[in-house]
Amino acid sequence: MINNLFFLIFGTITGTITGLLPGIHPNTLIPISIILYPYFGSSNYFSFLIGLLISHYFLNYIPSAFIGVPDDESAVAAVPMHNLTILGRGYEAVVLAGFGAFFGIIFSIFLFLIISTVNIDFYTFYSNFKPVIPYILILFVVISIIFSKNRVWTFLIILFSGLLGTIVFYKNPSFDYSLTVIFTGMFGIPLLFENLNNNELKSQFISFPELKFSYLKSAVFGTFGGFLRIFIPATGGAQINYFLSKLIKEENIENFMISQGSITLSNELFSILALMMIGTGRSGISEAIRTLKIEYNQSELFSSVLIATGISFLSLTVISKYFLQNINRFDYGLVSKVLIVFCTILVLILSFKAYLMYHIVIYLISISIGVLCVKNRVNLSNMMGVLIFPTILYFLKI
Repeated sequence: MINNLFFLIFGTITGTITGLLPGIHPNTLIPISIILYPYFGSSNYFSFLIGLLISHYFLNYIPSAFIGVPDDESAVAAVPMHNLTILGRGYEAVVLAGFGAFFGIIFSIFLFLIISTVNIDFYTFYSNFKPVIPYILILFVVISIIFSKNRVWTFLIILFSGLLGTIVFYKNPSFDYSLTVIFTGMFGIPLLFENLNNNELKSQFISFPELKFSYLKSAVFGTFGGFLRIFIPATGGAQINYFLSKLIKEENIENFMISQGSITLSNELFSILALMMIGTGRSGISEAIRTLKIEYNQSELFSSVLIATGISFLSLTVISKYFLQNINRFDYGLVSKVLIVFCTILVLILSFKAYLMYHIVIYLISISIGVLCVKNRVNLSNMMGVLIFPTILYFLKI
């Protein structure tokens, strides 16, 4: 492990950078990073990926809270986190999500160790469970509409995003960067538009939130939700958190932040452990591990994850404090304009390889759906219909 520590820290630094940059996702970086594989070697590259994965999702809460630019995992948390920032509680929001992520990692390891002792044949279970998946996803969609405060617009957002997903991911061949184009357009740009008229943030209270016992309950349920996601493809942490909050009557925003952080990181860990449990990965990094046939053991995985978690949580608390102390030195609206340009240039660069106009059209449609979602105050997680619809069609073999 000592020999891999340098590569783990290098991956953690890389993930810190990608987490802070809106529009950048680990799945975007993985195809590029594979060129390092022959030079790093299997074990070192594995440590690099773990550091990248963990730190990215910890640090990504900073742009979600302070700028309002989430990725697919932090979408449902972005609006309440951003609202807390506007109220001067941005540091509290970020630290609570960080605590949830930290607890999620710890509880995930315990849960996996317990499951391992039971010796359940998850591969057979998943094989038998597959035929039911499309009907569960349909139920998720129906429940989302029923529980929504704005049912008409929720239905329309799910429908529009679902049709877009069907065209891009089911009817036509998609590319590695198609998802990045869509998520940047849906979840990033519309919230940046909302920031254009703001010149500065309200003065922030930078103090560590008091830990409560109820946070552990939220983290445990969040971990369980992250575990369930390995059996239900196309659902984001956003949906799982939404349904869990209804199940356990979790209306408190602090507990909501904890559970969201727990879901996100526990799911990322279980997405790798899914390779052992059901033979299928649930993330770009797990698929890279499977494709490259990287061998690892539980001890190596868990020690790397715990070290990366400790470094990432510390980085989150320090960087977010520095960010809040200095952000009002800049014009907040101007920062949003710069980020809109940055995200758009990133999309153009990724799409330049092939089918540029095709991806520009997808990008513009995604922005339009995102703007409709934000303007009509529909839960951002409903735009995950972009993945749910094609997944339903795939399993139904339509």
